[in-house]
Amino acid sequence: MTDRTDHRIVIVGAGLAGFTTARNLSAAGYHGQIVVLGAEPHRPYDRPPLSKQFLSGEITRADLALEAEGDCHGVTFMLGRTAHALDAARREVVLDDGSRILADDIIVATGARPRTLPGARDGVYPLATIEDAEALREALTPGAEVVVAGAGFVGLEAAAAAVRAGARVTVVCADEAPLIRRRGPLAASVVQAVHERHGVRFVTDARIAHVTASEGRADGVVLTDGRRLAASVVISGIGADPAVEWLAGSGLDVDGGLRCDEDGRAAPGIWAVGDCAVWAGIPCGHWTEATQRAGHVAGLLTGTAPARPEAAYVWSDQYDAKLQFAGELHGDEVALVEAGGVDHAELFVTYHRDGVPVAAFAVNQPRLMMRWRKTNRPALRTAAEAAA
Repeated sequence: MTDRTDHRIVIVGAGLAGFTTARNLSAAGYHGQIVVLGAEPHRPYDRPPLSKQFLSGEITRADLALEAEGDCHGVTFMLGRTAHALDAARREVVLDDGSRILADDIIVATGARPRTLPGARDGVYPLATIEDAEALREALTPGAEVVVAGAGFVGLEAAAAAVRAGARVTVVCADEAPLIRRRGPLAASVVQAVHERHGVRFVTDARIAHVTASEGRADGVVLTDGRRLAASVVISGIGADPAVEWLAGSGLDVDGGLRCDEDGRAAPGIWAVGDCAVWAGIPCGHWTEATQRAGHVAGLLTGTAPARPEAAYVWSDQYDAKLQFAGELHGDEVALVEAGGVDHAELFVTYHRDGVPVAAFAVNQPRLMMRWRKTNRPALRTAAEAAA
């Protein structure tokens, strides 16, 4: 770890990955300058609740704060500032106003930018920022006709919040069932059944061609097969792309994200963490991985032990169902129901490949999931290290 007080690390991005990197650098006793650039005017905040408790009004802006007292001691936050370009050779960030910041190390943590639906904009709601969630919450009124584009976790969580607000909800899913591509058919069928019990309608194997409008505001969507669905509110949950367009001309490889080695290094003195990063060909796919990779880079820069990779772990709260998934599926696993059942309010399923446990899925079984993750952590960590 450098003891130079004139050594400067600039972190571009004040989301989870950028904040976690800064916090870990500070906690490890880094003696130099840490500057965090954030495009939004807010201090770092937690984004997963935007589509859950925050959208439903159960928590406030203050509850989203990532910082605890004493976090990021000595860190300088430059908020409401956007990185416009990067001179990788000089390790210099060009800001939107033309000013420049030189650094000894630059960590790119600009996250991902939500994809947009073609057609009308007014009445179409992404869920990427606090302001997005607040605008959508105001639009979710009793009787509203809501179409959710996308059946990933964000879209499904937003659908649940819309139902609780008294709206009528239709989810447009590109596959034959929600979550099936990443979580498998068993989890997909259970999650779809949870929503259907609350009155949600699914239109599967379908994509939205464009959003239609009446008097300038969204009034429905047209699917690629020509069908039309009426809507007064359209929620866009069709995924996101790495926010790396500002790196064009930098000489860095930004094909599908900023490409790095297995330690997150894109070039000498240039690192990347979070949704914008691709490490050794593997994108960052979830909250847990973002924090782990941030800890790894901070460990390398401070000379402390880098964090060891853990298996993927994601969770979601939908209605009264707490969904948890650990591990990765390749499609060749054998699923075993360990507790509950697919038609019950509680379920615990383990997945095995060649007789080895590789993943687990739980509905309202947090203790079983915690015990399973603890018991299988060595095997799962080995698999995660092999994939890293």
